[in-house]
Amino acid sequence: SQTLYEKYGGAPTIRTVVDNAVTALLSDPVTAPFFAGTLATPGRPDRLKSCLRLQFTAVFGGPATYPGRNDQGDMCADMTTAHRGLNISGAVFDRFIMDVAMVLRSAGVSEADVNAVAPTLVGLRPQIVS
Repeated sequence: SQTLYEKYGGAPTIRTVVDNAVTALLSDPVTAPFFAGTLATPGRPDRLKSCLRLQFTAVFGGPATYPGRNDQGDMCADMTTAHRGLNISGAVFDRFIMDVAMVLRSAGVSEADVNAVAPTLVGLRPQIVS
């Protein structure tokens, strides 16, 4: 059976989804403040995107394990470590999930497949929300 990673075109689609997700998150006044510091630091935007590519590759059933090494060779931290001290509320997390779902739909991911990956993403809530 075909994974969602294969169904939607693999690495090029994941790259587009991550780029569009980061753009959406920075455009959203609710989520932008949580990413602004990371994205303003030289080298950090590329590392963040690389870790997100690793994570979305794993979520879509592609050849990845998260946490693990990203496509830059860096180790991506687990969600608890990566979000420690950011004071992310449930409302901000929910907004992030909505933004990501919108990006997935705009990339051509079917509603059924968005719903298939949603439990994995929503399941990260206890590791991210303070």
